[in-house]
Amino acid sequence: MTVRVLQVLSHSAGGIARHVAQITETLDARPGLEIDIAAPPDLPVAMPKPIVEVTIPGGPVRGHRSAIQALRDVLEGGRYDVVHAHGLRAASDSARAARRLDIPTLVTVHNLVRPEVAGSIRSAAYRWSEPLAVWHSHRTFAVSEQIATHLRRVARKDKDKIEVLYLGIGDPPEVTRERAAVRVDLGVPLAAPLVVTVARLDPQKALHVLLEAVAALPEGTYLAIVGTGKLEEKLKARAVSLGIADRVRWVGFVRDAANYVAAGDVFALSSIWEGIPLAAQEAILVGAPVVATAVGGMPELIDDRVTGRLVPPNKPVLLADALAHILASPEGARRYAAEARSRLVERFSTERMLARLEAAYREAAGA
Repeated sequence: MTVRVLQVLSHSAGGIARHVAQITETLDARPGLEIDIAAPPDLPVAMPKPIVEVTIPGGPVRGHRSAIQALRDVLEGGRYDVVHAHGLRAASDSARAARRLDIPTLVTVHNLVRPEVAGSIRSAAYRWSEPLAVWHSHRTFAVSEQIATHLRRVARKDKDKIEVLYLGIGDPPEVTRERAAVRVDLGVPLAAPLVVTVARLDPQKALHVLLEAVAALPEGTYLAIVGTGKLEEKLKARAVSLGIADRVRWVGFVRDAANYVAAGDVFALSSIWEGIPLAAQEAILVGAPVVATAVGGMPELIDDRVTGRLVPPNKPVLLADALAHILASPEGARRYAAEARSRLVERFSTERMLARLEAAYREAAGA
């Protein structure tokens, strides 16, 4: 028997889309499994096979009736056995579409809608979707212990459905360019301290905090920001007001972000919320020491002063101190990076994640 699985995701950041691409590329090739993808056409990551175009609205109210109907049409026409939805909105709409067809839904919760990220009104509007997503699901996977704990608290009657499933790390990103060549392109001297971040330019990433931290570091310390987003102009203006515009490099979106991370001396995240960010995992895999905020699932990835540095969110002075700590000791930075990589490979096994999903698909189809 071939189990047909439909992956469903809405407009997503690169990490979720890459995760879905990895699942599809690997499991679609295994005997007895067929994986398809329903998603909007403007995904930030190339998929391993053509997608079925379905757009799930980002807001909590409008447009979902048409999305549910579109998903129902796809499910009915494709004779799918299992739906695997990624994110709360995709989970809610997928479950409603699948329920009438008696198709089990699996859900992966990658992030929570936090008031500090989305605002109190929007987060309150989404709050109902967390227990509902778990209730509708055959199984709910949380990408971190922190997310799982929250879901068990808000969906107590269905808490046995919830389990932690780390996303897996995949193959190490390929570094294809020499450090010196990347720095020449950036206009950064080879010996200059260079902080690199890979992040969307939106409120969740709190890049204004990282700019303030870099402004507190010695003159001659550079920052490369890899990513795009709606806050780009505001952040550029902030860099000017801090007097560091000549030390910040705005790289934009690139497909070879690993080259920039490898060319730096430290990888930084200043987020006010994270699940288990893929960008940080990839930085560890290329050998970069990590300095990040102790939010969400980051403490599951980095142990402060053992595998990197963690600081509270929205504390630019403490973030600057942690960056300075790494930059002042290349030998200590290498130790952090080596220990982080060893622990990452052991704990965040891609094969373990894929094996669990394969078993979950077959179990759900049988149920």
